[in-house]
Amino acid sequence: MQIKKIDESFLNEIYKISFSEFCEESYSLSQLKDCLNNKDYICLGAFLNNEITSYIIALETVDDINILSIATKKEHKNKGFASSLIEEIKKYALNQKKSVSLEVKSKNITAYNLYNKLGFKVISKRLNYYKDKDTAIIMFFNLQQ
Repeated sequence: MQIKKIDESFLNEIYKISFSEFCEESYSLSQLKDCLNNKDYICLGAFLNNEITSYIIALETVDDINILSIATKKEHKNKGFASSLIEEIKKYALNQKKSVSLEVKSKNITAYNLYNKLGFKVISKRLNYYKDKDTAIIMFFNLQQ
């Protein structure tokens, strides 16, 4: 596995992975393009044999790296690609002396369990946050502890 920065040349592949994972809640092509072309966003891909298997998009702010989107192709799930991408973000955050945050739907038990396993802690919840009235769970990883 190789992790590297991704740019607009991966736009269509990223969109397919995102839509497959999130359907109508997926970022649009134009939103993804904006992220890939904005220096405030960290956009990484996990590759296997030169094929992108997963991606992560995070927004870097003054004191935090906020993971906005992470997804893996169905055929590559549960193989450590998402964990590796998150660990890469955590390493970058440590180097920049920043924390890492994310939001996950309460119904997404698999993702919640992964984030918990990687050391993220629940700091708050937003009830009825999503279109389907699901709760958003806000999680935080403080690298400075």
